[in-house]
Amino acid sequence: MKVMKFGGSSLKSGEAMKRVCKIISSDSELKVVVVSALSGVTEELIQFISQLRKEDEIEAFIKGMEDKHIALLTDSVDSETIQKEASAKIKDKLTRLERALYGFVYLEELTPRTKDLIQSLGERLSVIVVAASLQDMGVKAVPIDADELGIITDGVYGGASAVLDATAKNICPRLRHMFDRGETPVVTGFFGRTIEGHVTIFGRNGSDYSAAVVANALNADSLEIWKDVDGFMSVDPKIVKEAVPIDSLSYDEAAELSYFGAQVLHPRTVEPARMKNITIYVKNVFRPELRGTAIKPSGVQKAQGIKSISFMKNMSIIKIYGAGAGTKTGVISEISSKLTDAGVNIYSAATSQTCVAFLIAKHDLTMAQRALEASKKGVIERIETTDDVALLCVVGEGLGYEKGIAARVFTAVAKEGVSVNMISAGASLVAYHFTVDKKDLERTTKAIHVEFFHKAG
Repeated sequence: MKVMKFGGSSLKSGEAMKRVCKIISSDSELKVVVVSALSGVTEELIQFISQLRKEDEIEAFIKGMEDKHIALLTDSVDSETIQKEASAKIKDKLTRLERALYGFVYLEELTPRTKDLIQSLGERLSVIVVAASLQDMGVKAVPIDADELGIITDGVYGGASAVLDATAKNICPRLRHMFDRGETPVVTGFFGRTIEGHVTIFGRNGSDYSAAVVANALNADSLEIWKDVDGFMSVDPKIVKEAVPIDSLSYDEAAELSYFGAQVLHPRTVEPARMKNITIYVKNVFRPELRGTAIKPSGVQKAQGIKSISFMKNMSIIKIYGAGAGTKTGVISEISSKLTDAGVNIYSAATSQTCVAFLIAKHDLTMAQRALEASKKGVIERIETTDDVALLCVVGEGLGYEKGIAARVFTAVAKEGVSVNMISAGASLVAYHFTVDKKDLERTTKAIHVEFFHKAG
C-alpha cells in the first residue's frame, strides 16, 4: 500500500490533471492520494483576507474561484454526469467559503481560527476536481476532507502538528473500508482538525507533511511525492547547469536539505515516515518512468562525502552586544523567547563573551528588531543587523566521519576570495552550513560544486 501526493503545480491545467490521473490510474497498488490546492489558489485566499473587504468584493472573488475550478473540471472530465456532480460539490464548498468571508467582512476581524478555515478551502476544492478526473478514467475515486476523515492536530493555528496516534485510530478504519469497497481515497492535504473539530493548517506547503501523516497511520510501504523535477539534485540546476540527480538520501540528509533551502520536500515530511521506516520517493510527473530520489533510513555514502548543496538567499544576521551577553545565565534564553513569541524562526546562532548572533529570514528582521527593543537594558548594550546575507548548506553522510571535507569546502570558498561569516558544524553529522554575502552566493556555490562533483566525475 502506498500514499501518493501531488502538488498544485502538477494540477494547473486540464492536460496536467489528466497526466496526474493517468499516473494514479495506471498503478494497481492500493493507494491513498493526497493533493494540494490548485496552483496559486492558497495565495489568492491569503491575499483576499489580508485587508478589509466590501460585500461586493466577496461575490466577485467567489465567482473567480468557481470559474477557475469549473474550467479545469471541464478540461479534464468528458462525462457530463461526472461534471455535473462535481460542479455541485464545488458550489457547496464555495458556499462555506462565502459564509466565512461574510463573517470576516461584517466583524472586521480575522481570528486565527477563521483564517485557517478559509485557507483550507483550496484543498477542499481541488480534491473534487482530481477525484472527478479519476472517475472519468474509470477509477472509483472518492474525495475526502482531512477534517472529515479525522486527521487530528495539536491545535496550533497557522502551524499545527498532527497527533499521530489519534489520527491513526480515526482514519485507518475509514480508509480500509474504502479499500474493501474498491475505492481510491483522494484526501485534502495541508490541514487537519483539533479534537474539538476546529480546522488548523500545517503551514505553507504542508501537504507533503499531510501525506507523510497518512502514510504513518497506515504503515504504508512507500510515500511518493510527485513534483515537476526528477528529485533532489546535487545543487539547484538554475545556479549550476552541471547539477546531477541524487539516487538516494538518508532521512537526515533529506531533512537538512529541505530545511536549509532545497524546495523539493517540506522539511517536516521526514519525521512521520522515519517513525515507521517508510521509504519516500520524490518523482517527476513529466517522467514517471524514472525512479527519482529514494529517501530511507540510510542513504548511500558518496566517495567525496557530499551529496548536495542547498542555500537560502534572503537572510539577515542580528547581533546583540553586551558584556557577558553570550555567557550570562538566561540572556540567550530571554532573547530566543522574545524572537519566538514574535514569530521569528532562528536558523542558526553563535555566541561569544560579548555578542550573540542569530541568523533569521530577512523578512523577519523588522519584527525581530521590535521584539528586542524592550530588552535593550542591563546586559544588552546595542543591536546591529546585517542584510543581504545568504546561507549555504553542504550535506552528505560522510561529513561527520571523513577527515578533510570541511577543509576542502572552505579552501574552495577561499580561492574565490569569499569571506565566510557564521559557521555551524557539529550540530548535525550530515551537514555544515555557513553564511556569505548574498552577492557571493552563486560563485561560492559553483566553487564547492566543482570541487566535489566535477573532480570526482
